[in-house]
Amino acid sequence: MAATDIYAKALCQLLEFDLIAKGLDPKVAKVLAGRACETTITGSYKVGKSLRKKRVDKVKRKLNSWQQFVKKNKNKYKYKSGSKKGQVNFKKLSVAFKKTPAGKKVKR
Repeated sequence: MAATDIYAKALCQLLEFDLIAKGLDPKVAKVLAGRACETTITGSYKVGKSLRKKRVDKVKRKLNSWQQFVKKNKNKYKYKSGSKKGQVNFKKLSVAFKKTPAGKKVKR
């Protein structure tokens, strides 16, 4: 148990005893002290999350012709066997791309 946990627990107990000394029912005092001293990650995360600014979604940029070709045809050009089985064969994909009109426009 870390030192900070011990200190937190001691402070919670002091709070509970103080509430009881001020005339509050012991059961109610225990519940209130427990809620006041709650240090769970989820509790603090939820509070922090609600206070944070919402992230602004970035506008996605347009894919270039090679990226569009790969996205559309990646399932056609895969290694059938061997150690790279199932991976995209970029060499064959590149050859096929260079035969398309979009591939002929690109400077090499």
